[in-house]
Amino acid sequence: MMRKIEGYDIQYDFSGFKKIADLIFFEGPFLSHYISDKGDDYLFYWVDKDETDNRWLVLRVSLANLQKYIAKELTLLQLIESPNDGYLYTVDVDNDVNYHNVKLVQPSALPGDYLPEADSYYEFEPIATEDAGELMTYELTIPYNERNRFEELLNKIGFPVSALKKVVSRAAVF
Repeated sequence: MMRKIEGYDIQYDFSGFKKIADLIFFEGPFLSHYISDKGDDYLFYWVDKDETDNRWLVLRVSLANLQKYIAKELTLLQLIESPNDGYLYTVDVDNDVNYHNVKLVQPSALPGDYLPEADSYYEFEPIATEDAGELMTYELTIPYNERNRFEELLNKIGFPVSALKKVVSRAAVF
């Protein structure tokens, strides 16, 4: 039997989320990166199970914090204890991938055995899903005075620079 969770019962539809990668995997996913249908990054962290369901902690993370976690600058515990929204979700997922028993939970209300260790720095290699390449977001900083060399490099490898210019035109220039 799974632990009782103190939180608010809510209706939330996770079925539109797309899996990007399993960040920690051992005989099944333990930590997975998803993107919502609105483009927000989420982590699903496996914490419990019973005969019919697996329980996951679900938290929205910023791309910057996700990158810091992968770069070993933040721990998983820090991400869970300070989620973007100030709260996280618990959700039970059955064998047919039906999401139910969704609760809105304060990190302080989580059972201690649902939390990773204090030194829970990332130590694995992500396992990307087949469609992850078209969904992943990459952050690249190019010094302003190097932009022409960068465009030349992209042209040499056959990357459509015009597509990149559309994205860059919406980005901030420092």
